[in-house]
Amino acid sequence: MPDEFDFKNYKSMEEYGKTVEGTRYLHSLYLKAVNHPIRRKILILVNRVKKISKENLLKALLDKSVINDESSLNYNMDYLIKAFCIKKIEEENNIYYEITQSGQVVDYLK
Repeated sequence: MPDEFDFKNYKSMEEYGKTVEGTRYLHSLYLKAVNHPIRRKILILVNRVKKISKENLLKALLDKSVINDESSLNYNMDYLIKAFCIKKIEEENNIYYEITQSGQVVDYLK
């Protein structure tokens, strides 16, 4: 069974979908992303506003005691980006996160 290193260069859902192993790996990754309590709270927050700056997201999550520091945000956001739930946008020295269609599943998980 392939592991994540076999798929490290994949950049789209279509690339994963070319093989059964890739599809299984992406599905597993997606389920781990949306079922994790911290990542689910992040998805709910981003889904409410559709697009949020990293700074505002960090502040909101710290204020709600969802995470303890920025490294925790970075780890979980990297996971959500890798699972195609969140899209990272870099504009004029700022980082924004935008919900994707896949990430909007949180509307149905409540």
